[in-house]
Amino acid sequence: MTFDGRKATTLFMLIVFVGACVIALGLPAKAAFMPLLVGIPGSLLCAAQLVLDFRGDDAEGRGKDREVDDDAGKSETEMFVWLLLFTAALVGFGFIVGGPLIVALFIRMSSRETWQRAIFAGAGTFAVLYGVFVWLLELSLFNGFVIDWLVP
Repeated sequence: MTFDGRKATTLFMLIVFVGACVIALGLPAKAAFMPLLVGIPGSLLCAAQLVLDFRGDDAEGRGKDREVDDDAGKSETEMFVWLLLFTAALVGFGFIVGGPLIVALFIRMSSRETWQRAIFAGAGTFAVLYGVFVWLLELSLFNGFVIDWLVP
């Protein structure tokens, strides 16, 4: 049983999701809703992935191909870059603008899909964020520092 980059990534994300849930417990009910809505499923999925990762070591043994490990490391680095870009977009431009923008860019650049599909994914993200959280649940989402600075 080894502890590689994949397990480290999963463990890091598990800590992030559990941390969001723990912080949310100290907030008022309306403010805690969003972190718990994201943190609980994220924690469960990360925990399940961690179990699968450790189980996979026993099944695969030590005969892994070195080239596959190098590709996995490159892919994990790319995902960390996208995670940082996603965070920067949300902090800078908020959920309603930054979320759809970074989803469209991810679909186009990382997944190498057409602009049509990327714009469709971005529009779908906007529809879900605005439709579910703003319109249906009547929650105010974070606008982002840049948007707040531009529109007083």
